[in-house]
Order: sequence, then C-alpha cells, then structure tokens
Amino acid sequence: MEISNQQLAKIFRNVAAAYTLKKIGNIFQIRAYENAADAIEHSTAEVQDLWQEGKLSEIPTLGEKLQDYLDELFTKGKVKHFEQVEKGIPAVVFDLLDIGGVGPKNAAKLAELGVKDLEDLKKKIKSGELVSKGFSAKIAQNIMLGLLDLDQKDHRMLLPYAFAQADKILNYLKKSPDILEVHPLGSLRRMVATVGDLDFSVSSEKEKEVVEYFCKMPGVSRVVDKGENKATIVLTSGIQVDLLVGKPESYGALLQHFTGSKAHNIKLRTLAQQKGFSLSEYGVKNVTSNKLQETRTEEEFYKLLGMQTPPPEIREDTDEIEAATAHKLPELVDFEDIKGDLHIHSNLISQPSHDVGANSVEEIVSKAKDLGYSYIGITDHQPSQTGHTISQTIRLVEKKKKIIEEINSSQKSVRVLNLLEVDILPDGSLSLSEQALKLLDFAIASVHSSFNMPEEKMTQRILKALESPYVKALGHPTGRLIGKRDSYEADWRKIFEFAAKNKKALEINAHPNRLDLRDDLVRTALSFDVKFVINTDAHEVSQMDNMRFGVAGARRGWATKKDVVNTWDWTDLAKWFRINL
Repeated sequence: MEISNQQLAKIFRNVAAAYTLKKIGNIFQIRAYENAADAIEHSTAEVQDLWQEGKLSEIPTLGEKLQDYLDELFTKGKVKHFEQVEKGIPAVVFDLLDIGGVGPKNAAKLAELGVKDLEDLKKKIKSGELVSKGFSAKIAQNIMLGLLDLDQKDHRMLLPYAFAQADKILNYLKKSPDILEVHPLGSLRRMVATVGDLDFSVSSEKEKEVVEYFCKMPGVSRVVDKGENKATIVLTSGIQVDLLVGKPESYGALLQHFTGSKAHNIKLRTLAQQKGFSLSEYGVKNVTSNKLQETRTEEEFYKLLGMQTPPPEIREDTDEIEAATAHKLPELVDFEDIKGDLHIHSNLISQPSHDVGANSVEEIVSKAKDLGYSYIGITDHQPSQTGHTISQTIRLVEKKKKIIEEINSSQKSVRVLNLLEVDILPDGSLSLSEQALKLLDFAIASVHSSFNMPEEKMTQRILKALESPYVKALGHPTGRLIGKRDSYEADWRKIFEFAAKNKKALEINAHPNRLDLRDDLVRTALSFDVKFVINTDAHEVSQMDNMRFGVAGARRGWATKKDVVNTWDWTDLAKWFRINL
C-alpha cells in the first residue's frame, strides 16, 4: 500500500486533533504529532521510501515512538493506537480540519450541530442554519472563505518537494546516451512557490528511444499516454510527469515556449508580431518570407527578437520583456553569492517559545563549513514566557552568549552570531526584556500570533517593533503559510519606507511553506532601496540546504547581490548591522 507524504501528514494531524478533543496527554505530546506532520509534509523524500531504506531517523522531529507507529502503519496498513485515540470522534471532524482556520474544537462543534460533510457545511452556512443554532456568524463567514480556498486548491506541491522529485527524474534522464540536454519546464523552472505536475523537455535525435526509456523509469505507477515524441506517466507518489522530446536544432524554441509563463509568452508574441515574426515551439518564423529560423538555444531565440535572455524566474510579464529589449536586465543574485545564513535554530534553548532546533551549534557550524559560509546566526526562539521568569530568561540568554563566544574562540573559519528570533506581541512590544536583548548581537523580530488584526493596527505593530535598536531584521514578514494561512494585511509601502530609512533588513525566508517575503513584495521593496537577508529558518541542519529556494524568491523579485546583505563579506555585514568586530 502506497501512502504519500501528504496522507501521512494528515494522519498525524488527525491524531493531534483527537488528543486535543479527548484531552489526552499534554501540549508537548500534541506538538510532537503536529511537528512530525510538518516535517513529513516538508520532506523532500518520500517517507515510505525512507522507511524501506531504514532511514526514518533522518526526518527532523520524528522521535522513536512515532517512527514505531510509522513502521506499524507501513507494515500493517493501520496503527492500533491511532484507531483507539480516534474512536468515537465523527469522521466528518477530520474532514473539517482540512479547511483553513478550522481547529479541532470548531470541527467538533460543527459535527454536534449536524454537519455531515463539506457540502452540507456549505448549505448550512448559506441558509443561516448554523448561526440560528448559536454558531458564531463571524467564524461561519471565515469558514466559508476557507471552503472556497479548499475548492480552488489543486494539490500543488511546495517548491522544495517538487524540486527534489524533479531532481531524481533529471538524474535518471541524464544517464541516457540518447539525451543531449534535459530541463524542467513551467512553474518549476521559473521556481514558483508551488508547482503542479512535473514537466520536462529533452533534446535528442532519437525521440522514440527516449520516450521508451522515460516510461521505464523506476517508480512509474502507470503510463497514461505515449507518443512518438512525448509521454505522460504517473509516479507511485501520485505525481503526474510529462515529457516532450525536441530535435536539437529547434530545442531552444521548445524550451522557451514551455517554460512560460503564459503572460510572458503572450507579450513576447505581440512584440514578435511588431517585428514581423511569429513564434512557436519550433522556432521564429519571418512572416514575410515564411522562413522558419530554428534555434538551438534560448539565447538564439531571444537574440532573433533583439533581446537579452530573461532569467526563467522573472518571465512573468512584469517588465522583463521591456528591460530585455532595452538590454537593461539586472544581474540577479545567485546561490553562489550567499556567504552566510542568519536564521538557524539550534537546541541550545530547551524550552523556547516555539519549536526547538534539532542540532547543536557545533553541528550547525560543521554544516556551514560544508556550504562554504563565512558566518551564521544561531537564531533560536526566545525562551518560553510561560515557562521562565524574566531572570531565568536572562540567565539562559547569558549562557547562550557564553557558549557561542567559546565556539568562536575555538574556531575561526565560520563566525557565529548570537541572535534570537523574538515575538512581536499584538501591541508591538517585544517578548524579551531589554536586559536580555542587550546580550545579543541583534534580534530578528517576527509575528507569530494574532494574524487577523486590521491593516492599520498590524502596520503600527510591526513599525513599533522595528523601532527597537536591538531589532535589525523582520522575520518572514507577511506571516504566510502556503496552502494554510494567507499573508496578513499591512501597509507594506509604509513598512518598506521605514526599513530603508532605519537600516532594517527584511527577511526572505526559504522555509518550504513560507518562501516569504513574497516575490511581488520583494520587487516593491526594492523600489524603496530596502535591503534583504535570505535565511533558511532551519530547525535541522539538512534544512540549511533550502537556501536555494530563498534565493529563487529573491531572483523572482529582481533582487541583485548588492540588495542582499548576506552576500556581503563579514566586515561589510558587521558594519551594516552595527555588530562589534
């Protein structure tokens, strides 16, 4: 029985909900299931494959007990403990949890009010029946919006997961001697935050042989369609994969055409018509002579139109065609430019306000050396306010500072910054005392609660936090969780203006379900001369490899090397953040 990561995450979240409703265990046990669900959902490998390889321990936050449950699930197709925990809870409760903003208690309340399924819920909201029975009108309205979002979802994959699956396919295809070139296509090549099906193009003189080779790829569940130069297959994970094979002499046109975006291609066709050309996946045709000019590369394709070649990430009809025509495309920041990661969670603070990191500072430093970094920031969440007094918190921060100073003294290859991720409270104050903040190199401030505030209040909340001299960056600025929670409302132009004037960096967070600041807001922030810091928000050392996805977001927002502070040398970075050298 094949079980996808998405299905596994759902199973773990259902158990967490059942624990909540039945008041079983404590908050830490519930969080263990929720954290495991997140780790599984964000895993770039299929968890069932890891189980078969005996590598379940590689999944962050997945303890031995939960690994045992997965072993039971994959072996027997069910878990006795899960069945016992969920017994007596109506099945509709777990379906309702798929709606954004619906938690276990509201789901149970809806079931008590007679909701049978999602369609029945829609009817009862529209008719006013739920409200007439005492259910909150405001919550009902929000649930209706969540239902609409659920209807629009097309099970798109988070970019890092899609990238990892595509990488396996690319590696397989590259092994064929008949394949000259191979590329991903569509939203994946443009590095969009979510990806639908996986599409690939191949350059080859032997189209049939390549199609046959593709259809025999390991992990193929079924072949949906197979032609002379194309094929569609479905993997055991449920992902659909399409392949197009083009002749080498026209491969550039095929690659350009199917990379998109649709809006980019429409604008490009308009430009081509003005110049007397028509475009297709076969090349550039002169309308007057009816002669087709084949193009082996994208560079040849765009050159025929008198243009630079826009990087795939910015092909969204956001002025890239005009800039390419004027030969004024910016040189976008690249992955190789990154010199450090300033938002990494360690296990130094055992009871932080939010999730604890899985690794020691020493392990993080070792990984940073492998990545060729010059500096890193150990940016744990501040100690839990409910679990510590102010004096206890100060002692913990002092201890963290001392450990990092000792590590910096023992090695000189990677400079370790003593940072914390501090909550911005609803009134704009920080969840850490000034005495504790003084012990840091600086703080990254983030919103972790009260996301539905009115725009004006949220704006003032963020600006007040950024006024603190100890706060030098705004973490995951819009608070979005892709597919789960929309960005909160704020006057971003006002925030960008303040950040630029007061030297506050905005984070581009590379965590798979954040990828935040959004690319459109990156572009807007650039017009204010805002500086960015691209961070992974890693809670386990393998997640430090997600940096490339933050870089992709920066590129999609047209950011260059000079716009991103962690592409700078240590001396320049320290001066900008006002860190003692």
